Amino acid sequence: MPYSFHICEYLGSHFSWRSELHSVSRILSAKLFPPKSILGYELRIGISTERIVTQRFVFSTSKIQEIKAKYAKSTASTGNQKGPSRIEALSVFIWSRFVASTKAKPIPDSCFYTIVHAVNLRTKLEPPLPGHSFGNFYRIAVTVASRNSGEYCYNLVDQIRESIRKLDAIYVRQLQDGQSHFDFIKGSAESFVRGEMVSLSFTSLCRFPLYKADFGWGKPIWVGSASLSFKNLVVFTDTVSADGIEAWINLKEEDMATFGSDEILLAYAVS
Repeated sequence: MPYSFHICEYLGSHFSWRSELHSVSRILSAKLFPPKSILGYELRIGISTERIVTQRFVFSTSKIQEIKAKYAKSTASTGNQKGPSRIEALSVFIWSRFVASTKAKPIPDSCFYTIVHAVNLRTKLEPPLPGHSFGNFYRIAVTVASRNSGEYCYNLVDQIRESIRKLDAIYVRQLQDGQSHFDFIKGSAESFVRGEMVSLSFTSLCRFPLYKADFGWGKPIWVGSASLSFKNLVVFTDTVSADGIEAWINLKEEDMATFGSDEILLAYAVS
């Protein structure tokens, strides 16, 4: 979902495409992140040839607050006084239901679970880039999670925060200067292909001005997500009234059959 970040940022902005878009996209991207050799890296990793099903689950404000309260207990137990955000809480909740609904599937002992979040790097650079800077200024934060965290997923919110926190200015400089990041991505992709890693990826378009876009025939009455060819992907968007969150979840057909009928999930979300 990298393009979504900057495209929907532009939808609600009011500046000259010719002047600012040209200067940012044609100069800054290549200057800040010089092109590197990606020989041996398979760009299509994650694109599935299996039958992928996309289903929308809507979480109301009241249900989100209940989920946040559930995981606030785990953050408080670690001494972290800041409760989970909406996205943190929903990520952990959806991950817990994904693991619970697919746990009957045979998985090798060497397999491990990862929670992946797309992170905007614009604010991580020194100096920070404008929010509307055009380009794929993002990286992923990977959290290795236990399959046995239980319903309350103790410490998982803190683990996710720590993974995202590591994507700081120092990380960005290493990304600009070295090949280590590409080596990490290549290694992760190889584990994914071999079936040693099960990932659930999250990206959030909440608070982006999607409902302010007007191409001459009025603002949209509803914004949704197209079905994607990436499995195990969750896309968060605001509801039209901005008082809830829609989770567009892409899973293999067989996994969606069990996940979509999970009673605990459906106690909090409307599909």
